[in-house]
Amino acid sequence: MSDELELLKKDWQKHDKELPKYTASEIYPMLLKKSSSIVKWIFIISVVEFAFWNLVTLFLGPVVDGDIKSSKALENFEKYFLFVHITFLMVFIILFYQNFRKISAVDSAKKLMKNILKTRKTVTYYIYSSLILLLIAAVVTIELVILNNPEIFENVSKTSIYLVMIIIGLATLSLFWFIYRLLYGRLMNKLIINYKELSELNQ
Repeated sequence: MSDELELLKKDWQKHDKELPKYTASEIYPMLLKKSSSIVKWIFIISVVEFAFWNLVTLFLGPVVDGDIKSSKALENFEKYFLFVHITFLMVFIILFYQNFRKISAVDSAKKLMKNILKTRKTVTYYIYSSLILLLIAAVVTIELVILNNPEIFENVSKTSIYLVMIIIGLATLSLFWFIYRLLYGRLMNKLIINYKELSELNQ
């Protein structure tokens, strides 16, 4: 067994010598390019998401316009929430674009590492803020619907209504969490790998 291990080590060392060796100055531009590309995709996805939610609002507005939307309070909340949501998305789109510009323009490994961490924080804030906004919108909308349409829910106990709200809310949040992790999480994992490689270069 020991003889076999020694043969494997020698074979590995032989192949290791044949592999190209890169210096830190050669690896850095590669990591910079990869990081810049990843942040660019984060920016592109956020723009697509912005367009998606606007289209959803545009097409769903006339569909849900019925007796339940007759409440003035609900209509006002929808208008205010739409404004807040669009403003929220635009702010983060600008932040993602700024992160992309900063990463593309850096000239040192330390600055790149700093910008990678900043991008990671921005994406984390975006995901959690989006989920909180979604939760607020769902809770307020359902509460206003119940308050302004008592005849629809008169035969149903409030406990049952709130229980269904919690189940639907948790399921919806879980779905959106999965989607955000799928879209942004994979890109962030790649950024963190780049960050670790940069950390090794600086040692």
